[in-house]
Amino acid sequence: MELSSLPSTIFSPSADDISIPAEGDIVVAMTITDGSGKIVFDNSSNFTPGSDGLVHIAELSELVNAAVLSMFNPNTMLDAGCRTASCSLKVAVKGGTSATSHALYMWRYHTDLKPMFATQMRNRCIIEGQPLPVNVLTVGMSGLTVAIGAAYKRANNEGLVWKEVVVDVDCSNDYFTILADIDSVKQLTAAPTDSKLLYYVLTLNKDGKQVDCIRCDIDRTTRPSVATHFIYFNLFGVPECVTFRGKDVEEQELDSDFGYAGREYVRLDPLLTESHKSHSGWLTSEERHAVYDFMSSPYAFVHIDGELRRITITEVDSSISRPANEPQSVAVTWRYAEERLMRQPFVTPDTGNAAVFAHPPFDKTFS
Repeated sequence: MELSSLPSTIFSPSADDISIPAEGDIVVAMTITDGSGKIVFDNSSNFTPGSDGLVHIAELSELVNAAVLSMFNPNTMLDAGCRTASCSLKVAVKGGTSATSHALYMWRYHTDLKPMFATQMRNRCIIEGQPLPVNVLTVGMSGLTVAIGAAYKRANNEGLVWKEVVVDVDCSNDYFTILADIDSVKQLTAAPTDSKLLYYVLTLNKDGKQVDCIRCDIDRTTRPSVATHFIYFNLFGVPECVTFRGKDVEEQELDSDFGYAGREYVRLDPLLTESHKSHSGWLTSEERHAVYDFMSSPYAFVHIDGELRRITITEVDSSISRPANEPQSVAVTWRYAEERLMRQPFVTPDTGNAAVFAHPPFDKTFS
C-alpha cells in the first residue's frame, strides 16, 4: 500500500507494508501517539529505494501493538462501556508526503474494518456464573444498536415467552463493551418470575439492519463448580472469555537448595510453586480458534470467586489429526503470575451462623 493511500482508520497489519516512491535516499519519520496526545515512539531513519524504485516500510503493526499494550489497564477487563485499543500512527517523508492513521491493535492478519462483534465465536454455550464481555467494534461507526433477546420457559409449564431489549451503542471510541453473562441478560430483559432461561441472542444492527449476531445456549450438563473460566486479551485487543469444562489438576512443586549448616542438613531458599493443568473438554471449531488466541495472549486471567487473578501459561498440550472425525481438546498448564495468590488463606471467621440449636437440647441426664 502506498503511503499516500493509507486510510485514516486501520487495523495495525494494514501498516505492515507501506511503499514510498523515491528516486534516492530519503528520511522517514515514524511517530506513535496515545489517546492523550503523548508520544510513545518517535524515530527517524534513512532508507534507500530498491530496484522497483520504492522504499518499503514493514512491520509497523509490531510497534502499534506494543504501544497499545503499554497503555492497557488490566483492571478494566470486565468493565462495561467504551474501550480504547488504538493509537495514532504518523509516517512522514522529510520534505515530502505524510500520512496519519488511527491504528487499532490486531495481532492476526485481519484488515477488514466494519461493524462487528470483536470475537471469533458466534455460537456459544454458557454456564451459570460464567463472565461474558461482548465487544462491539465502533471506531468510525454510527447508528449501531444491540438487540438482546431471551427465550424463557414460564413456571408451572405456563408456556414460553420472548423478552427483548435494545441497547444503544456509544460509538465515540474504538469499542463498546456489554456484559452479557446470564445474570446480566436476565436483569436487562426483565426475566419473568421463577422462569427458566432457554437461550438468548445478541444482534448487532446498523441503521436497523442486522450486521452480526451471537447466539448463547445454556449449558446445563456441566456443573458450574468444575468449570474453569479464563478471561484474556484477544486478537482485537479487547477482553474475551473461554471456558474449560474438563478436569483441573493442581500440582505443588518444591524448589530449594539443601546443605549443611554446621552439623545440620537444612533447606535453603525454599520455593513452593503451584501449577494447574486445565483440560478444555470437547471444542467446536470456533472454540478451538478462541483457545489458540487465549494460549498466545499477552494478558490472561482466571475467574475465581468473582475475582480475576492473572496467570502465566507455561505449557500447552494440543494436537490435531486430519482428517478429523471426532471432537478435539486442549490441555493448558498455568501458574498464578503473583506468588502470593498460589496459597490462598483458608481460615474463615465464624460470624455467628450456627446450627438450628446453638447448644444440644440435652437435659442433665447426659451430663
